[in-house]
Amino acid sequence: MSDDRKSGIAFLAGSLGCIVTMAIHPIGRGIMTPAQAEGLARMSEIAHALAMVSFLILFLGALGVTRRLESRDARPAPRRYAVAALVLYSFAAVAMMLATAVSGFIEPELIRRMVNDAANAQQWRLIIEAVFTFNQAFARIYSVAASGAILLWSAAALRDGGLNRGSAAYGCLAAIAVTILIAVGHLRLNLHGMAVVVFAQTLWFVLAGVEMLRSSGGHAEDAAAS
Repeated sequence: MSDDRKSGIAFLAGSLGCIVTMAIHPIGRGIMTPAQAEGLARMSEIAHALAMVSFLILFLGALGVTRRLESRDARPAPRRYAVAALVLYSFAAVAMMLATAVSGFIEPELIRRMVNDAANAQQWRLIIEAVFTFNQAFARIYSVAASGAILLWSAAALRDGGLNRGSAAYGCLAAIAVTILIAVGHLRLNLHGMAVVVFAQTLWFVLAGVEMLRSSGGHAEDAAAS
C-alpha cells in the first residue's frame, strides 16, 4: 500500500471520527439530577476521547499530504508552503488536544461535583464558566491555525499540483471564510459554531483523502519511474 493511499485512508477515517463526534456531542442543560449529570458527563468524555483519536489520525493524513505536495514543490527555489502548513497544523493540533481535554474531561468532572454539592452550585458554575473560557481560547487557536494550514496546503496545490484545483480552491476559500468569521465575531465557537468549523475543514480533508486514494497507484508508478 502506497503512502498516498495510507494518508488518504487516514484523512477519511479521521474525518468520519470528527463527524461522529459532532453528532454524539451532548448539549448542556439547566438543572440536572445526579443521574442526568452523570449521563451528560459520560457522553462528553466519550465524544471528546473520539475527537482526540480522530485528530491524531488526521495528523497522519497531514504528514502524507505534506509529503505529496512537497515532492512537487518547484525547484530550484522551493516555496515550502506544504512544510509551513504542517508546522501550523501541528500547532493547531496541540490547541485542539488542550480544548478537547478541557471540554471532555475537566468540565464533566466539575459538573459532577456541582450536582453533588448543591449548596455551592453557584460557585461551581463560576468555575465551569472560567474553564469554558479556556476551552474557547484553545478552540479559536485551533480553528484559525488549522484554517491557515489548509490555506497553505491549498496554495501549494494550486501552484505546483498534487491536488485537484477545485479542492485547492475550496480549501483557500473555506480557510479564509472561517478565519474572517471568527475574527469579526460572527462565528462563536459554541457547539454549533464549532460544527461549522469542523464540517468546513473536514470537507477539505475528505476531498484530499479521496483524491490521494484515487491517484495513489499512478503517483507510486511515477515515483518509481523517476
